[in-house]
Amino acid sequence: MNDKRTVSMIDLALKRHDTPVGPLFVAVRHGRIKKCFTRDTAIRYLAFFMTTEAFERSGFPQRHPPVRIDRDDREVWRDGETKAEYLAAHQRCERRLRRILARKRDMTKWCEKWDAMHDRYVKEQAELQASKPEGVR
Repeated sequence: MNDKRTVSMIDLALKRHDTPVGPLFVAVRHGRIKKCFTRDTAIRYLAFFMTTEAFERSGFPQRHPPVRIDRDDREVWRDGETKAEYLAAHQRCERRLRRILARKRDMTKWCEKWDAMHDRYVKEQAELQASKPEGVR
C-alpha cells in the first residue's frame, strides 16, 4: 500500500504485479504498454515512451532519413540510425526517473521513521496524561 505522502505519477506508469512465476513489471505511458521481467528494463521502456512522445510532440526527428542500398541489382531502403540527440534525451530521462525513484525511496524510509516516532510520542503523552494527579493544570 502506498502512503499518500509518497505517491507519484511514476507509480501509475510503473507497476509491479506478483505472478506465480515471479514479479512482473509493467510500464504504461502515452498509450503504450510493455511487460518486463525486471524493474530496470521497465524503467528503460518508460523513459523510451516518454522521450518518444516528447520528440513527436516537439516535431524533432528521432532518426536520420532512410538510406537507399543497392543489393543484387535491387533497391532496398534501410531505416536511418537513431539520432544522438534522441539517445542523449533518453539517457537523461532514464537518469531522472532513477533519481526520482531513489528520492521517493528515501522519503518512504523517512516517513516510516517519522510515523514510529510520532506513535511513540502520542503513546507516551497519553500515558503521561493518564497518570496526571488531581489538581495539576
